[in-house]
Amino acid sequence: MTSDMTFDSIPWRRDPAGLGERLEQWFNHVLPGGSDPTVGELTMPEGTGMSSETMLFDVELSEDGARTTRRYVARLAPDPGSYPIFPDYDLVLQQRCLQTVRAHTDVPVPDAPWYESDPRWLGSPFLVMGRVDGVAATDMPPYVFGGWIHDSTPEQRRQIERNLVSVLARLHALRPGPSGGGPPGSNDAGNDAGVVAVATVDLAFLDRPEHGATALDQHLGYQRSYYDWAREGLRVPLIERTFEWIDDHRPDAEFPTVLNWGDARLANILWRDHTPVAVLDWEMAALGPPEIDIAWSVHLHDFFHGIAVNYGFPGIPDLLGRDTVSATYEELTGYRPQHLRWFEMFALVRFEIITLRTTLRSIEYGLASRPDDPDDLITFRAMAERMLDGSHWG
Repeated sequence: MTSDMTFDSIPWRRDPAGLGERLEQWFNHVLPGGSDPTVGELTMPEGTGMSSETMLFDVELSEDGARTTRRYVARLAPDPGSYPIFPDYDLVLQQRCLQTVRAHTDVPVPDAPWYESDPRWLGSPFLVMGRVDGVAATDMPPYVFGGWIHDSTPEQRRQIERNLVSVLARLHALRPGPSGGGPPGSNDAGNDAGVVAVATVDLAFLDRPEHGATALDQHLGYQRSYYDWAREGLRVPLIERTFEWIDDHRPDAEFPTVLNWGDARLANILWRDHTPVAVLDWEMAALGPPEIDIAWSVHLHDFFHGIAVNYGFPGIPDLLGRDTVSATYEELTGYRPQHLRWFEMFALVRFEIITLRTTLRSIEYGLASRPDDPDDLITFRAMAERMLDGSHWG
């Protein structure tokens, strides 16, 4: 997962020069007259920008007769000409997810007061959110090689895991339907102690009927269409074998339909004292079974831990194991996750397609060579093959 690329050399990142001045012009356009906004130094943090770009900045403005400073984050949709990772990048959907979660749960997410669709300001649509102070688990290099999670005590890592599962439990308390009931962050009468209460809310904006009848059908249909788009006519047998396994082993079971965060993992949370203070990155949000998010969290940590072990590092073996995550989730919700091995295989195919696309982008920009075997486009091919033959789990 390490690379010789520097932040400034990543070719699909846009040049930040001039963006601050254009952003200041935009604030003059959207804020009330007399605000006189001034945008301070703009930074684009390293370790972001796989599918979009993030800018951090402060705005000084006049408000109620005094000068004050507001801290913001802007998320920019990717340039369609820079080999995007996803076929669509729906910032309106992300804003609605943040607003829905803020309105109906106590899960901490940033406020998202502005969405700008006009690309004339910054070159693409963008979403402006309030900035939250916290630390993240790094992706580059992965947190399993070192850092605050790696250096935490076993008790602190159990706290981190439980807090992540609690975030999932409270998000999954949101079910599609007519809005009703109060925020599910606290218990209602009739629930066992510790069980998160369910609330029905309007989640129709996440429905994808063009991909299937049920929420799980929609997930599967979307991934097949995503694969067809991402591969650009190339066949990758490893991915197609994974789809075949999923089809052959699909469980005959019914699952609740909940709000799926989508990219549910440690690195998409800002933390303070091992406690979440902001849940980020809603670009993969959808409706689906709760197992989608649970398995994604387990699989992504399993992936990163495996990289560490392959390089001779201890990794973090006592974090986000399937059994402990499942038990905690049941304790918090009263629902026992089902068929998690199948959902981990579904997480595998999702990650395979994303990896295919990112690898093809690196090839397009001359940062990698095209392998003779298309299966080698999946950088974790060995792990995927072990999952397919069952040896990954012993």
